[in-house]
Amino acid sequence: MDPLESIVFIEEEYERSGYSEGIAAGKEIGAAEGREMGYEYGYDLGKDVGFYRGWAQEWLRAAAAHPKLVSERAQKKLQAIIDEVDRVPKVNDENAHYDTRLKDIQLKFKTVSAMLGVNVSAELPTNSLAY
Repeated sequence: MDPLESIVFIEEEYERSGYSEGIAAGKEIGAAEGREMGYEYGYDLGKDVGFYRGWAQEWLRAAAAHPKLVSERAQKKLQAIIDEVDRVPKVNDENAHYDTRLKDIQLKFKTVSAMLGVNVSAELPTNSLAY
């Protein structure tokens, strides 16, 4: 074998090896970053839906204690928020459309807030996926 051919062969071998190692390292780093982003998103989603559920639940409790405080129509909308939150999957589901579900909950929240005469901006959770 010609000495120059062996140099080219070695260079190509190192190039292939480096490329393979780079792909493997990239996958590992990407998976770790993806997991972390997923945890953060899941935490924020859980915090948001928990806020909306708790908010609706407390208004329903107030309505039970003071029936004239909240209209029957508003109570139905409050229950709809709770029902929508309860339908959000508790496990990772790629077909769950979490953003769409959260927007639906937020829309119901805004509607009921207007019905109750509540200032929405004062009620929203901070550092969340809301709006």
